[in-house]
Amino acid sequence: MKCLKFIAACLGALLASVAIAQSAPAMGVAAAAGNSSSDTWLRDGDRVFFQYSVYNKHWTKNPEHVNRNHLLNFQIQSNYDRVWGADKTLFGFAHFKNSFGQPSQFLYWGQQWDFNDYFYAKVSAGLLHGYKGKYKDKIPFNKLGVAPAILPTLGMRYKNASVEAIILGNSALMIGVGYTF
Repeated sequence: MKCLKFIAACLGALLASVAIAQSAPAMGVAAAAGNSSSDTWLRDGDRVFFQYSVYNKHWTKNPEHVNRNHLLNFQIQSNYDRVWGADKTLFGFAHFKNSFGQPSQFLYWGQQWDFNDYFYAKVSAGLLHGYKGKYKDKIPFNKLGVAPAILPTLGMRYKNASVEAIILGNSALMIGVGYTF
């Protein structure tokens, strides 16, 4: 039950952050399509990205480690509100099984830099939830059940499909496949 409440709070926070980001003067997708009402939360040029993890590799062997985390990631990629010379701003939510098989969530904001049409890098920072019980100390600053996390990513794309290598702190590497709409 606590997990469902946390997921609901995360989704609410994600929608609120998108709404705040949308308050900048920009033409919405509906307005760009000729619809005068602003009944959409995506702005002109925003894209939706879905991702699934296909492979995990932990740096150390531990019989308790789960190498299939079934990550499902939903991300908004925006051309607005960029910082540090980035090409896109990211807002996202991921649900997965952590290294010990516990249901976990990651609510994040990030930036993406495109090197060319095929290669890019991302940095995502947010709140990680789900490391509980005897595993709660496996991630730093998790005293309240929610910890900060920063994830660097290298990606390769062809048209709308992509493959990403995501460094999961000092514990693992994850390979994810995704599609941008």
